[in-house]
Amino acid sequence: MSDNRKLEYPAIGSKWKDLDSRVQRTVEVIRYDPAKPRVRIACIETQRLSWAKPERFNGKSGGYAKLGER
Repeated sequence: MSDNRKLEYPAIGSKWKDLDSRVQRTVEVIRYDPAKPRVRIACIETQRLSWAKPERFNGKSGGYAKLGER
């Protein structure tokens, strides 16, 4: 990937709402894996851990919006 933009990671401990209208999910950022790059998230409703791409934390459709901002 020859992208000159620096990836911005969401703050650890921050809470985000999934903007996919098919699901009702709130996630909390747990940690980063800069080698991949990816973000470890925990679903608050189910306590399930998963990974997400940092670019999904943008407040746009198909991504996550910071709680309280939308």
